Amino acid sequence: MTGRAPTGPLASLRFQLLFLVKWRPLGSRALRAVDRRDAAALPELIRRVEEVRTADASPRWTRALLRRLAICVLAPAADVLHDPGLLDRAVALGLEAVREPPARWESEVYDRALLAECLLRRFERSGDRTDVDEAITHERRAAELCRTWLTAPRGPWRASLRRWWRDQWYPDEGQVWPPLSRTICFTVFLGLGDVLHTRFEFLRTYGDLQRAVETSEEAEALSRTFRWAASPWAGDYKHERASILSQLGALLTFRYELLRDPADLVRAVGLFEDADRLMPRRDDGGRSVARHRVHALSLRGLALRSLADFATADAVLRRRAPHDPAWRPRVEILTGRAALTESSDGLGEAVDILEAAAARDGGDAHEVLIWLAATWRQWALHAEAGDRQEAAVLWRRSSDTWRQAARRETAPAWRRLHAASRWRSQVSQPQEAAEASALAVRLLPLAAWRGLDRLSQERVLQTADFDLASGAAADQLDLHDAEHALELLELGRGVLWSQALDVRTDLRQLRRESPELAERLTRLRVLLEESRDPSTGASRTGLRPPV
Repeated sequence: MTGRAPTGPLASLRFQLLFLVKWRPLGSRALRAVDRRDAAALPELIRRVEEVRTADASPRWTRALLRRLAICVLAPAADVLHDPGLLDRAVALGLEAVREPPARWESEVYDRALLAECLLRRFERSGDRTDVDEAITHERRAAELCRTWLTAPRGPWRASLRRWWRDQWYPDEGQVWPPLSRTICFTVFLGLGDVLHTRFEFLRTYGDLQRAVETSEEAEALSRTFRWAASPWAGDYKHERASILSQLGALLTFRYELLRDPADLVRAVGLFEDADRLMPRRDDGGRSVARHRVHALSLRGLALRSLADFATADAVLRRRAPHDPAWRPRVEILTGRAALTESSDGLGEAVDILEAAAARDGGDAHEVLIWLAATWRQWALHAEAGDRQEAAVLWRRSSDTWRQAARRETAPAWRRLHAASRWRSQVSQPQEAAEASALAVRLLPLAAWRGLDRLSQERVLQTADFDLASGAAADQLDLHDAEHALELLELGRGVLWSQALDVRTDLRQLRRESPELAERLTRLRVLLEESRDPSTGASRTGLRPPV
């Protein structure tokens, strides 16, 4: 007699017993080992999770749940064990889940959100743009499904409560466990804002920043609808609420630095204050909130010329992160306060902090050099009123640091362009001036590369303090090198024009050989030549370059 898989209440009872006896303790131990970064226990726990996932002859929806558990363990374990192969396995499991036809559309939300998180982790390791683009695609789809669920009509509250209880404790083949909820939708919106922000920092495409702000505002508004938020059983609500407030505040601060809209900065400072109040005192996220809050307060202090904002920032930093090794918050307070008081007080301490950070040569070494050069410059401007010999030494140190930052080939091209432009603006010796301006002009095509939309390219080209092409040509003429001057003038003046000519190659021969391929290439040309990102309807007129 052939056995038949149990269904109905019997299947539900079998699931609950297996979950309580085997899967839940195993998953809890594995996730706890990840949280504790227990590298000794993780390999064995990962092996057991994989063994349970592949060995049990369970229904499809149960296998999907175990697959999600494996992804949740493998992705963070890759950082703990320093094994990129675990992250590749997590991505492979996520792709396997997405490619399968979902039993219900709610399960697609879980699968796509988990896959997007794994792809984002891999992008942060490898820098492969394909990963972050795919992560945005999957996270957007999950967000669309969440919006559909949130806007669907609800029945009477008694029927909704009975349905929730049935889904929670009596799952079957056609249901998703755990059931979709507002908190899960909130997490999806939070993740979409985070991945858009990540691509903005990588590509400097300002449309990503605008969409990240909109998505984060949607998540923040959703978090305010949780009816249980003020109850003593709120659980991690305060932490999650502080996370979205901090993320939205950081994005608004970025947008203020681009658009200089005071409303963004005022709102960002208020959001960080609320996030700081909600974040538990000993939580690791408190340091991140403190850094962002110090940055926003420093910007507002400079804009309003308010020493009180810098005093508040100093108090926040001492309370939240007294031993934080991060260099930027302390340097922002010291240099900003010196700028307001028009003195050199604190600049020596800022230089010591920056030189120590530069000596570590970490991943932010180029940003450290830019801050160090700007601090030397600020000190030199103050010293000019007194000892001119000291000022000359400080100007020389600033110029040397700008040159070092501009020549750092591993840094982003737009940062190198900024450093080269500042280097040129500070030197007067003809040979050095020609070297700086020539480097800046050669960086223009790299900074305004074709992967950016047209508006972003224009903003990158407008970040220089002067007309680089004309200045570089004049510098070469001072050295009696007319041929090099003409070359730099053509290169600097025709960055966008040369890119437009590159995509207008004659297609007549291709049309004769393959009309379909020629038509596809024509459509791609249209997309590349759009003046703005066609996927967004928000206007970006008046966007100014970053300062």
